[in-house]
Amino acid sequence: MLNNSPFALIAAAFFAAVAMTFAGVPSAFAMQKMLVGPVAFEVADNFKEVAGKTPSIHQDASGITVEAAELPLEALHEFKGQAFLDFLASLKYTNAAYADGALKRGDAYTYVLADAKGPQGPESRFLLVLGGEGRAAIVTAYAPKSEFENGHASRAAIEAILSSAAIVPAGGKP
Repeated sequence: MLNNSPFALIAAAFFAAVAMTFAGVPSAFAMQKMLVGPVAFEVADNFKEVAGKTPSIHQDASGITVEAAELPLEALHEFKGQAFLDFLASLKYTNAAYADGALKRGDAYTYVLADAKGPQGPESRFLLVLGGEGRAAIVTAYAPKSEFENGHASRAAIEAILSSAAIVPAGGKP
């Protein structure tokens, strides 16, 4: 019924014009690969490296920080179960809980959501333990709770970053 209507033709022309207008415009969400310690990530192009003791990257717009540190291979088996949650509690993490299956990953991993107190107040923390290339690592992604509340940070954004995490060979590049 709408196939030959003037509305359908005008709408089709409008959407074609819009598509042509934006065809050559770079995405506002261009991605880059970044190496943080032993782990490579796909992140938005406005993430920057942070100088400090722990390798990390940060996005000013969202307040999201991602840190990564190498672990002994045994950690892949030890950082599981109630003992790992108890360890996090000893570090003043609260509300720690496993989020099995939340990440789009094909490998074995441990994933925990928790709360913690950071320099800017309460934070949401996302911890990923993963292995590969004969190595193991722990990734901690976090942002102030205020950034989640105001819509600048989101669990989905952090989980997309963590889903992209890949351990690189010792001395390797992303």
